[in-house]
Amino acid sequence: MIMDILDQYILTKFIESFIYISYLFFIFISIQTFFLWKDVDKNTKELIVTDSFVQKNCLYALFLSLIVIIFSFFESFMPFDTNFGILKMLAPAILIVFSYEWYIRLKPCVSKLLPIELTDFNSLSKNN
Repeated sequence: MIMDILDQYILTKFIESFIYISYLFFIFISIQTFFLWKDVDKNTKELIVTDSFVQKNCLYALFLSLIVIIFSFFESFMPFDTNFGILKMLAPAILIVFSYEWYIRLKPCVSKLLPIELTDFNSLSKNN
């Protein structure tokens, strides 16, 4: 009895830690994608956003929505369980894959390695 409760507690803490770290990684990838997007030549947007890419993004949005709806539906009937924890872990995983797809798509379109904010030293000398 005590071991079952302890095992459930440890598994719940592991799931919560995984979700927290996943959201931090999602934020990191999103910031990287934002900086890449700022440096992308806006004339190449047609090359970046293709029909298959849009379809993939729609599938990610659909899966994420379904996971949230299913989780919300079952959460109202039953208390938190490890099965729900695994379902809860899928949402940040889908967000990470979604944002990583954008990062991979934008990376070849940028010739610089660093964003303009970190490489524009002329603006620093003008402000002084």
